[in-house]
Amino acid sequence: MRSSDDGRLLELIAAGDHQAFREIYDRYYKRIYLYSYRQLGDGEGAKEVANEVMVEVWKGAKQFRGEAKPSTWMFGIAVNKIRKEIKRRPPAHDDLDALETREVGEKTMQDDVTYRAELREQMRLAIKRLSREHREVLDLTYYQGLSIKEIAEIMDCPLNTVKTRMFYARKRLGGILEEMGIGGEA
Repeated sequence: MRSSDDGRLLELIAAGDHQAFREIYDRYYKRIYLYSYRQLGDGEGAKEVANEVMVEVWKGAKQFRGEAKPSTWMFGIAVNKIRKEIKRRPPAHDDLDALETREVGEKTMQDDVTYRAELREQMRLAIKRLSREHREVLDLTYYQGLSIKEIAEIMDCPLNTVKTRMFYARKRLGGILEEMGIGGEA
């Protein structure tokens, strides 16, 4: 089981094992970077957060008590660092009406690869319009494959709060996609 393997690696990291840290780094750095990037929309900020998480894993492995899965613990660190980064930044002046929304029509796209890339971009723009809490639950569920229970632990909130956020995130995302002229294809 990977989770118990990750737990063992954290024990080794706590004892100063550089190879164990390299394995955890290889398993999680990219996932944490991509999660951070989707939340911040900034490659440099995402890199900084992912690096800080890895430093925290190296320094804090002794504090890992095994009450949660190692991945839950690491994403919890990432969520906290992302929230601090968002608070630190000047307020964004996103005019939602200014977001570019291009019509995606099945017959106008000749190449399936181009069509899929366009659809992914439209989905990215739609998700960007969601609240931070809604983006977090969608990302942790669909991109990271975490359970509602794990997300509740990471976000330090009740299970029902996560379920409610997920419900409204899906509902809001569906409305945004409809506004953009994207129906069931997304």
